[in-house]
Amino acid sequence: MAEPSASIATTRRGFLDWLIGVGALGWLGSVLYPVLRYLKPLSAQGSSGPVQLTKDEMAKVEKDKFTIVRSADARIIVFEAAGTLKALSAKCTHEGCTVQYSAGESVIWCACHNGHFDLDGRVVSGPPPRPLPKYVVSRDETGAVLVSPEKA
Repeated sequence: MAEPSASIATTRRGFLDWLIGVGALGWLGSVLYPVLRYLKPLSAQGSSGPVQLTKDEMAKVEKDKFTIVRSADARIIVFEAAGTLKALSAKCTHEGCTVQYSAGESVIWCACHNGHFDLDGRVVSGPPPRPLPKYVVSRDETGAVLVSPEKA
C-alpha cells in the first residue's frame, strides 16, 4: 500500500514551489515592463495625413479663438487671427511645453518660461531657440477644415 502522507507532502510542496515561482515572475515582470516601455520609442499614433477638425474643435476656435489638435504624435495649435485660420506646432521649441494663443496680444505664448512667438511662429522674446513649425490650413469641397504639415 502507498504511503498517503508522502504523496500529499509532495503535492503540497510542489504547489508552494509553483506559487512562489509565479509570484517571483509576476514581480519581475512588474519591474521590467515599465523599464522596457520607457526605453522603447513611441510609435506614431494615427495617420500622417491631414487632420480634419471636428465640429467641437471648430466651435472652440470660434469661442476661444484657438484649439489644440493631435496629429500622429504632434500637437497642433489652430487659431483664428484677422479672420483667417492658421496652424503651428503647439510644442514650444525650448522645453516642449504646450503653447497658447493670446488673441489680445496677437502672440503665441509659452507659459513655462514666458516665450513669445509671432503669428507666423517666429520667436519674439524669451528662451525658445527656434521658430514653431508651420502647418497648412485648407478647406475641402465639403467645407471641412484640414490641417497638414507645410511642404518645404
